[in-house]
Amino acid sequence: MTHNGNLRVKAKFEARVPAFYYVPQANDCLVLKEQWIRAKYQRQEFMADGETISPPGNREGFLWKRGRDNAQFLRRRFVLLAREGLLKYYTKEEGKGPKAVISIKDLNATFQTEKIGHPHGLQITYRREGHTRNLFVYHESGKEIVDWFNALRAARLQYLKTAFPELPESELVPLLTRNYLKQGFMEKTGPKQREPFKKRWFTLDSQERRLLYYKNPLDAFEQGQVFLGSNEQGYEVYEDLPKGIRGNRWKAGLTIVTPERRFVLTCPSEKEQQEWLDSLRDVLSHPLTPLNLFTASTESGCSSR
Repeated sequence: MTHNGNLRVKAKFEARVPAFYYVPQANDCLVLKEQWIRAKYQRQEFMADGETISPPGNREGFLWKRGRDNAQFLRRRFVLLAREGLLKYYTKEEGKGPKAVISIKDLNATFQTEKIGHPHGLQITYRREGHTRNLFVYHESGKEIVDWFNALRAARLQYLKTAFPELPESELVPLLTRNYLKQGFMEKTGPKQREPFKKRWFTLDSQERRLLYYKNPLDAFEQGQVFLGSNEQGYEVYEDLPKGIRGNRWKAGLTIVTPERRFVLTCPSEKEQQEWLDSLRDVLSHPLTPLNLFTASTESGCSSR
């Protein structure tokens, strides 16, 4: 009886949730859950007898953005041009052109509240000259930052429908934005495996099959990245370190094998080691998609700085 009641409530208050609108899951951050509840029950945005919901389209407003070379957050004007598929931001309110023009094609947005240190912290990433550029932003209003997030998702859906007209909407929605499969500190050695182990922040992007590493979690650019193919292509991950190699402080090791080289890493605990092994094995066990194959052909292996 309770189950039937829940279904009736869901049918009433979620009758017309737009395809681009992100419905939070159990492990999502508080601001997404809170704004989802407010949108459903307080503002009643998705009821069948409400006004027709159209995609957000263009959007303009101010967000607090972390500086690339320092930890200071400064107020910046952002402009989303959905039809053109562009996101711009400006360092000056008047007179000058945009500081950056970002294509929706390569954009991702994910809430990273703990890493950014703000309950409304949003990480926007995009590709620039073969590297991943990270923007860390927030807004004091939970509704405003979630509206920005869903506006970016709507623009992404519009782009994907144009780029892949043969694909149904249900296959495009999972590609709008993505969370990282795993993040955390590990230590790595160099390509000769005789270099000192150095502590780095690692991010596993399972959709793009990339393991990126940074000196610090809030760096604007990665120091290097590993493209992760599939087991069928000879990519493997092994528990422990190669014979004769010892870590620095951390002893729980793992080794990623690619056609180009081995990447030798150590984790701060056996628990972290197992989580990384499980996550990496999950990515390697899946065959590459056509998009992955294109990425692999243009940016295989690892680029490092």
